[in-house]
Amino acid sequence: MSSPDPIVVRGPADRSTFALTYDDGPEWPGTDLLLGVLAARGVQATFFCVGEQVENYPDLARELVKAGHEIGGHTMRHLDHHLRTDQACTDMIEGAATIERLLGVGIRLYRAPYGHFVPETVLEAERRGWTCVLWSTLGEDWHADTSAATIAGRVIADLAPGAIVLLHDAQRYAHERDDCTPTIEASELVLDEAKRRGLEPVTVGELLS
Repeated sequence: MSSPDPIVVRGPADRSTFALTYDDGPEWPGTDLLLGVLAARGVQATFFCVGEQVENYPDLARELVKAGHEIGGHTMRHLDHHLRTDQACTDMIEGAATIERLLGVGIRLYRAPYGHFVPETVLEAERRGWTCVLWSTLGEDWHADTSAATIAGRVIADLAPGAIVLLHDAQRYAHERDDCTPTIEASELVLDEAKRRGLEPVTVGELLS
């Protein structure tokens, strides 16, 4: 019998649930606007936070926790671990420690920047009891010329029970775009379509439980 994949790509397909996740924040105004959208719909999402962003926007990060959203680790400085293998574990652990220090939240989920997991971080995450999380549907919302409809269309094309959706609440690491509006509007379109399909948005932790 083969061992399970140490990196989770999607959740169980036998329940009508999916997970909405956001990377690279918190950041103003994207995270704040998303808080409003999600609160209005009674939805809780998973935010994979970067340590230096939590340092930059601690009050905004605390609002995520206060609203009941799930916090995952997304490293300290958003390094590309395929290029910086020697710093990968330090980057991962320092980010998690910063989240715990400033938010009082111990992480249980980890996502590598760009999805670039390396053996060193996967093994260390397993040792710490963390779950490594990738995604099954990607909005590609970092492109400068993209629209809300295009972002939502990419997500909806693969929206199914067990899906893990990746969008971004920060533009700091995207380089191509500095307007968060398309992602905010795309989130609403995705949630509208999910409701039509009878799919319930939950956190990654709930999806995998």
